[in-house]
Amino acid sequence: MDHFIAIFLILCSVAVFSVLVAGNRWILMPAVLSFGARFFAAIFHRYIYPLPEGSSDALVFDRVALGWAREYGCYGFFEHFNPSASYVYSSLMALAYSCIDYIPFSVQVLNVLLGVFGVIFLMFATKVVWGVREARRVGYILALFPFLVMLSSVGLRESFIFSFFSLGILSFVLYSYGRGMGWLVLSVFAFLFSSLFHGAMALAIGGVFMGMLMKPLLIPVKTRQQFGFHLVLFLLMLVVFCLAMVYVYFQVSLHKLGSLEELDVDQISSIVSSRTKGGAAYLTSLQISGVFDFVWQIPLRIFYFLFSPFPWNISSPAHILGMFDGVFYIVMSVMCFKYRKVIFQNPVLLQILVILLLMSLAFSFGTSNFGTAIRHRAKFYLVILVIVAPCLFSGWRRVNR
Repeated sequence: MDHFIAIFLILCSVAVFSVLVAGNRWILMPAVLSFGARFFAAIFHRYIYPLPEGSSDALVFDRVALGWAREYGCYGFFEHFNPSASYVYSSLMALAYSCIDYIPFSVQVLNVLLGVFGVIFLMFATKVVWGVREARRVGYILALFPFLVMLSSVGLRESFIFSFFSLGILSFVLYSYGRGMGWLVLSVFAFLFSSLFHGAMALAIGGVFMGMLMKPLLIPVKTRQQFGFHLVLFLLMLVVFCLAMVYVYFQVSLHKLGSLEELDVDQISSIVSSRTKGGAAYLTSLQISGVFDFVWQIPLRIFYFLFSPFPWNISSPAHILGMFDGVFYIVMSVMCFKYRKVIFQNPVLLQILVILLLMSLAFSFGTSNFGTAIRHRAKFYLVILVIVAPCLFSGWRRVNR
């Protein structure tokens, strides 16, 4: 039954993929390579030797799902489904386990397929901004990016997060290039679905509206009337954004943090301290004892979150692969800084960068070891490839659209 369901999922995805390829043959090879790498990794993990990311948390999600399936059955989904908790992924698995069968390999295949479609979404986003050649380059990198391949082939929630987040980025890009308000609505919903599997992903919605706030100020003006209109528009959007933030502040409750109204520096400090453990821990000597500590540690924690482990953090051979992952992000970020003038001339790229920076800030204070950091940044920071796509394998090529 497990393998039958896996084959059925693949065939359904091939049907959808065939429709996409019919008018976009350029996505064929990167998508096939993406599927091949992930499917081989899934088989290797299941039948040959467990992958590093396929133990620990993956086993916990599976055990929780199996327990719920046995306790609540096929019709008890809403008995264990809690969108504010960390086990939405387990709830979905429990639904499949109770209504179909225990199908762990099919769950892996579903993750593989979602990972492939996440790659396709970012390829289309790159095509809209830069063109086909750059989109294909981004596709090849994402198809073979080691940690993304690994996370897409085991029983973890990362594929769901990455796929919905990538869809949100694509929808936002399409909206920004004048394809209609419906794409903005889809973008918000995609980010919301992504946040079901990890609450911090909802901050992408805040990043969208922060970027939109900046947009009127980035449009060139020729007359005082245009400047006045843009200024009024900016102020109106700022008022709406502030009202929305006030609502969120008093109404929203974050998992493990409680109400935002009650959130303070001491609570943030306790969260950070509780996660500074294990052989991959970093910044173990830093404590947050006040607002000043919180502020001055922001750049340092973002730096470690995005680029660790560094040579002085290496304590085992397995950490070396993580260091290469950090080096990749360093190179991408340096490219982004080097061509910052080009980015600032394109409001869409600047808005995507705002989203990435806001999410990096949030994740940097919830992560205190580079093992977790590697997994978290693979969820969203690879979108930086969309920004730097023209200088991959060649010099920067300006594309005027």
